[in-house]
Amino acid sequence: MSPADGALKLASYYSDHMVLQRGPQQAVLWGTADTEGDTVTAQVIGQGSAATSKVQNGKWKLKLPAITNPGPFTVDVKSRDGHVTLHDVLFGDVWLCSGQSNMEFEMKKVMNTSTEIPKGVTLKTIRYMKTQRAKSNTPVEDLQIGQPWTVPTEATLKEFSAVCYLYAEYLQSHLNYPIGLIGSYWGGTPIEAWSPPEATRSCPVVTHGTEPDCCPHGPHILWNAKIYALRAMTIYGAVWYQGETNADHTTEYNCQQKAMIREWRAQFNRESMGQTRADFPFGYVQLGAIDDKGYVGGFPALRWSQTANHGYSPNSDQHNVFMAVAMDLPDFTSPHGAIHPRYKQEVAQRLVMSALNVAYGHKGVKFQGPFPTKILTSGNTLTIEFDAGSAQLDIRNTHGFEICCSGGCNMFNNAVAAPITAHSQSSVTVDSSGCGSQHVQVVRYAWRTSPCHLLQCAVYDSITGLPAPTFYLTVPEGGGLIG
Repeated sequence: MSPADGALKLASYYSDHMVLQRGPQQAVLWGTADTEGDTVTAQVIGQGSAATSKVQNGKWKLKLPAITNPGPFTVDVKSRDGHVTLHDVLFGDVWLCSGQSNMEFEMKKVMNTSTEIPKGVTLKTIRYMKTQRAKSNTPVEDLQIGQPWTVPTEATLKEFSAVCYLYAEYLQSHLNYPIGLIGSYWGGTPIEAWSPPEATRSCPVVTHGTEPDCCPHGPHILWNAKIYALRAMTIYGAVWYQGETNADHTTEYNCQQKAMIREWRAQFNRESMGQTRADFPFGYVQLGAIDDKGYVGGFPALRWSQTANHGYSPNSDQHNVFMAVAMDLPDFTSPHGAIHPRYKQEVAQRLVMSALNVAYGHKGVKFQGPFPTKILTSGNTLTIEFDAGSAQLDIRNTHGFEICCSGGCNMFNNAVAAPITAHSQSSVTVDSSGCGSQHVQVVRYAWRTSPCHLLQCAVYDSITGLPAPTFYLTVPEGGGLIG
């Protein structure tokens, strides 16, 4: 980027090598200038007409024409206060990646990193930038940049988010146009820190005790410093990997995640002058495993809350929201701690399958693992039908199903094991004799912090290899359809 000539400036995250959002959305540029009422003109050289904006209260903001040609292009911005030029600008889809340490987990730490990084460096139309670690009690408009926009290089890629980059790598093979990534994450942080005040006000107050030195916990503190300034930039969607720090407040998370998504969408749409969709696609990674000790803990209930208590996404409470299951991808011997598994490739692949269907409308892509739709009771057995009888199941072991009996159910206690005794192409039958003469009130599956070893939970789709997700379902009296 040419140095700012005079008082005309672009916001800090516009720079050479960046990706701006492609058409039909219009990319937004904004910045500051001194001369009140002056006209700022921006031109993508060789692509349509110029866009203009008046300086008001020291700020200006404009929409470029909708551009689908990937580029690269030069973008000129001029006013009486100066002239700024952006070089090597591409047009593609811009994705914001945020969350805590499993989103922050760098490419240099993944499985097969010696292969992954050289491959990534060859993909010159995936570009990325990273925000600086910063926190603030008030909204910050001048975003601090940790890594300016760059083409992939070994030095920068090894320090960038693995889930974020691999998601773009696998997604681009289907889209065949540029992808821009904005990494804004911080390990050990709760969802409240990333949420605007409008979101936290609508949910129960949560306190996490004394804030550790490593990781900001205060409400809004990272929204203010690392997200707020990005709202005016046109984006296609966001990917979120967070929740470990909220596993001690699982019920509240249901409200918190819905509220955060709602407010991110509303504010990005408003500040981008309607160019970021009001229902932009929002993907998330369901919590993975953390150790091999077999206890229930808070993770299963947090996973359930991540789905707004449906068990899958999207759903009636989560429009245009997609999910990747990660509970069956443990890495108990990870040198970075078992809470940080190195199998980020599988996570990214699952995210892409979901994104293709939900975010890009490729409805032929099957993106969800098997999910129960009917439970039938007979003597001392329950037969659980998946996907309205259309599932093609791959049963990898007989463990993972549990039941709890009338009057004794909650999400945090131990339940009675209900091993699989038989299965068909689309259903499993489990032993419910543990409840004796009592009614089976709840059936739950994979209801452990770490429910299985690598790719060895009980139920998978035999075609896609996708796992059935964690679920906690009330058994209808006498059996029947669920929901």
